[in-house]
Amino acid sequence: MKIELSEVKKIIDHHKKEKTELGNIILPIIDKYNLPDKEILEVCQIGKFVYKINSEIKILEKPKPPDPDFIIEYQSKIIGLEHTRIFTEDVVNYNKVNSLIKYSEKLYTSKFPNEKLFAQISIVDDKLEYKETEKRNLATEIVEYIHNLSKGINENKPSFISKVKISIHSQISFSYNEKNWQGPYLTQTRLEKEIRKKERKIKNYKSSNTQISEYWLVLFIGSLSSVSYQFDENENYETKTEFDKVFLMTDFDAEIIKINN
Repeated sequence: MKIELSEVKKIIDHHKKEKTELGNIILPIIDKYNLPDKEILEVCQIGKFVYKINSEIKILEKPKPPDPDFIIEYQSKIIGLEHTRIFTEDVVNYNKVNSLIKYSEKLYTSKFPNEKLFAQISIVDDKLEYKETEKRNLATEIVEYIHNLSKGINENKPSFISKVKISIHSQISFSYNEKNWQGPYLTQTRLEKEIRKKERKIKNYKSSNTQISEYWLVLFIGSLSSVSYQFDENENYETKTEFDKVFLMTDFDAEIIKINN
């Protein structure tokens, strides 16, 4: 539960001015469902979208497949809303590195539950290949090194780590600090590919749920990592689609543009 709440806190704290309003949108859905971390993030992102696009929108449900990702209500209409994040091909490597760091955080917490620190971990060349059977040993190396650093001892640094910066924190928290964190610009072609992939679901949705009158799609980029695309102001993202409405939203600064008219 700690990880889930910390994810919500990060989203809300980033928008301190709107903290109460965002909490009112996000927390009822979080409290209603027992969601994994990935879906907690989805709720946070759609909460930001709802807050920014129109405060009259209500998130009603976070159903399971084969239903849409969210059921919302707007102007007395029930709408099926699809959520997706657009990543580059390097996302597999990024997820492996991030998974190792989060696993190391859990291991550190279990070994040293009374410590409070924040560790920013940089990986050599932002790449790390490992087998799943090697994960615990690698995490143990990270934990031992960071514990040494917390005691002022800079010894036994793992060969795959380039740098670790630690600071006092309210809890134990590890973060992956990419050297080359800026992703490429999103092209209209890449955007359209993601839209077409999501369009395949609409026919099944319409046959199984007659209460839904419209289908929306919200695509997220701009999460300040190398595998998240940047918004290109010079690109024409307008795309014809089977969705009634499609929106492109930057995750960090919450800029929203409508893709179809």
